[in-house]
Amino acid sequence: MDLATLGALCALGSAVAWALTSLLVRSLSAHFGTVAINAARTTLCALLIAAWTAVVADFNGLASVSGRSFALLFVSIVTAIAIGDTVFFESTRLLGLGRAMTLSMSYPVVAAVLAALLLDERITPQIAVGGMLTLAGLALVVGTRPDATGAPRSWRGILAACAAALAWGVSVVALRIPLAEVDALTAQLIRLPLAAALLWAMPWSWRDVPALVRADRAVAMRLGALSVLTAASSVMYVLSIKHAGVAVATVLSSTAPLFAVPLGIVFLGERLPPVAFVGAAVAVVGVVVLKL
Repeated sequence: MDLATLGALCALGSAVAWALTSLLVRSLSAHFGTVAINAARTTLCALLIAAWTAVVADFNGLASVSGRSFALLFVSIVTAIAIGDTVFFESTRLLGLGRAMTLSMSYPVVAAVLAALLLDERITPQIAVGGMLTLAGLALVVGTRPDATGAPRSWRGILAACAAALAWGVSVVALRIPLAEVDALTAQLIRLPLAAALLWAMPWSWRDVPALVRADRAVAMRLGALSVLTAASSVMYVLSIKHAGVAVATVLSSTAPLFAVPLGIVFLGERLPPVAFVGAAVAVVGVVVLKL
């Protein structure tokens, strides 16, 4: 298997993990605020990554990270998790999961344009056609999907989803540069503790600390599962950016709604409109075009 294919598979794996993550966050939002959930999952995820590194590798790679790479890793994690993920989770509360994903999944377009302008990453006709087909198919899938929450269309929610797309687009471009110097595990060892510290510094996370401490076993297990998924997804996502490139990795990782839809049917009792099947087929064709 060549590295580009490995990167593409990692992007798809990250999409599956993100679909599961979004559903778990929705189930936990009844107990805690989105900032507190984000802070808790990021903290536990950082501990998991550190423990895994201690077992299978070492921490020597941290000493060789340049100041420039460290600064870009900091920018990438602040925009990705502290800003992007937080406002996305808030947008799902205001708009519902389907509508929020429809708007926020435009981030591959933002990332591809920035990568072309700043990193000289070439957008080939194959990537352009495959990317547009995939995004169009996803828009049909999640845009027509009945939303279990019945959340209204609010300008605040729309702005939050668009802000998430912009933040994620900036993040992936900032991340691409240090990956020429560091491996995926080292990058996450730097990014996740920084994100956790920043999230806990926000007052919105403090007010939910007593509720987190009092959480029952079922909620604690969901938080644990969320942290494991975040750890797996974050490492796969970084690997996909490193080996598949910004344009391909972001488009494939944005296929999370394709996996969220069947999960919603099974666990939330949602129905899938006929047009969504057309959207799923179009998105699959787009993925195939990307990897021809």
